Amino acid sequence: MLKLARSTATAPNAHFQPFERADGESNTAWGERAVNAMQSGGPGECTYIVLLGGSDTLAFRLRVAQSIVRPDMLPSFWSESILVELKGNSLKGANAIHVPLHQPEGPAFAARVNGVVTRPLVDFDDPARFPNIAVIAMPVAQEAVLAKVANFTQSRSTLDALEHVLRWLAFAWGAARTPNPLHENYGLPSTCMIETVCAAANFDLTPGLESRASCPEAIWSAASYWQEYFVTFNGREPVGRYWTPHAYAIQEPAAPAVDAPRAPAKRARGGKAGRKGAR
Repeated sequence: MLKLARSTATAPNAHFQPFERADGESNTAWGERAVNAMQSGGPGECTYIVLLGGSDTLAFRLRVAQSIVRPDMLPSFWSESILVELKGNSLKGANAIHVPLHQPEGPAFAARVNGVVTRPLVDFDDPARFPNIAVIAMPVAQEAVLAKVANFTQSRSTLDALEHVLRWLAFAWGAARTPNPLHENYGLPSTCMIETVCAAANFDLTPGLESRASCPEAIWSAASYWQEYFVTFNGREPVGRYWTPHAYAIQEPAAPAVDAPRAPAKRARGGKAGRKGAR
């Protein structure tokens, strides 16, 4: 069973705020505006993580599976987490580092790099495919975290990301009666990779959940409600912006109407004869 600690914060992180995306605006264009609005200090001070919520069937399966991480049991907004490699204080030329469930054919055989893929961030530009988006600046220098990625690609004994890939694909495809991997402490592989490299850089990304069981919803929760923990142990809280227009139409039933109390029925007159006649 998934072991999850809840934050004791009484209010959400004031530095993690909604940020509307204009009609027709691409995800990277939105991200560029969001990073500028955050004024988080750039990659010299922060590591940037992007959460995405897809609109296809695979994303639906992943988002519903993460409902067990939420106290309201609703589907997560998120299906993908990405470690962003910034070249400067702009998203221009930025790379996305992640462990996709659909492993590409090349350039490297998946087992040789523990499933880690680096691609241009613009590959995730389509707001129709990824309608939900968040960018989060975590208070740890990008260089410290990225330096651990190469080690992760060669350290399957630390965390075998491909085992997580196979578990999640089997669940998403409904193969071999595979249960929700989170119930067996198998997190989504890309988030587990980000967790592991952050931990190697002495940064606890999701205080309420162990690294091998992590998922995008856990990062969302940490950025939203664990701000006091980050201030205590890292000197500052996460800073971020998000936009979540895509949700599933869930309608709870209305409470049943309560009938007015009825007056007690009057007893028929006539004693024994009356009762006999009623038989």
